[in-house]
Amino acid sequence: MTFKILSLDGGGMRGVVSATILKQIEEILYKKKGKKLHEYFDLIAGTSTGSILAAGIACQKDAKSLIDLYKKEGKNIFLDSVRSERKWRLLSRLFRSRGLYPNQDKEPGLAEVLQKQLIYPGLGKSPTLEDIQHPSLLILAYDVLSRNTTWFANDGKYEKNGKEKWYYTLPLWKICTASASAPTFFPSVPLWHNELEEYLPHIDGGVAANNPTLAAIAHALSMRMADGTISKLNLQDIAALSIGTGSTTPPYKYPEIRNWGLLDWVKNLPNIFLNPGAENSERIAECILQKADIQNYLRLDFRLNYRFDIEENKLVKLKQRYNGYIFKETNEKKEISEDIDDPNTCNDLILATKCYINHGEVQWNVNGNNSNITVIEAIEKFIELH
Repeated sequence: MTFKILSLDGGGMRGVVSATILKQIEEILYKKKGKKLHEYFDLIAGTSTGSILAAGIACQKDAKSLIDLYKKEGKNIFLDSVRSERKWRLLSRLFRSRGLYPNQDKEPGLAEVLQKQLIYPGLGKSPTLEDIQHPSLLILAYDVLSRNTTWFANDGKYEKNGKEKWYYTLPLWKICTASASAPTFFPSVPLWHNELEEYLPHIDGGVAANNPTLAAIAHALSMRMADGTISKLNLQDIAALSIGTGSTTPPYKYPEIRNWGLLDWVKNLPNIFLNPGAENSERIAECILQKADIQNYLRLDFRLNYRFDIEENKLVKLKQRYNGYIFKETNEKKEISEDIDDPNTCNDLILATKCYINHGEVQWNVNGNNSNITVIEAIEKFIELH
């Protein structure tokens, strides 16, 4: 039986893109196999906003509830007052702590929203990793004290060296808050380590692995199974469905960046550091799993805006950026906001994602040859095979 991984990228408010794709997967999954997301996948891995989606599925939320989380709570995570303040402080005081969105216990913001949203059925509160028996979870956050990426996982209470996992009884909302605390947007989250008797400050896992697919594959090959034994899975036993939050990768030409100062780099840093790691993870995971079986890997993601066109065999920068999938459906050249902290762009992101589902294509192996099939066909084939 195939061990099925669901991997969910980071991307702030653009997590609603992933949630909308998940809704399509959920509908096909229930139609074909009568299962819900948390019943079908064996391991769900998430980074940053992807950790919130992963935790939500583990708490048995359906995709509509996950979409509503962004639509209804986005304004409580990314406050308008702070968005305005950030713009002005970027020009003056580097926005210091007051220019960051709140995420601490009892403050309005990310932590308060997740405490309210990540409730486990029958428990009445946010679970710990110990409370969740299925599916397996993997959430990534970066520890700036130890300078290590922490792999928060629920595959047993003890590490391989026999020590109890220091984070095993932390509430899930707090782990997700840490995983989603992107530098320059949120302050770090202190997580108490009993053995060290010290708080370990954690920030967004996206600084290490914004696309957690590769980490999820490695974890699946080495995790503890339900009976306590180490996994005996081989690559051929694993199938991974990886979902992005919309690709941005804005181009920066040398004349533009050569005179950048500190504020310019801070403003553009998230766009620069999030994508390379995610892209590398995608390429490596694709190479590894396709070596085992080309039909064991499916990546669903799309470019939010076209920036270039080809004219007379030359790459020409567009005067107006626009989403190609909305254009295919409506013939309208509509630009989609790529900000990760703008709750007002939710409906546009959902529209773009639905148009991608309707008109997008992915590569699939048919009789040993790669061919393009629709997104819906690819989801159907993945579920049918696994």
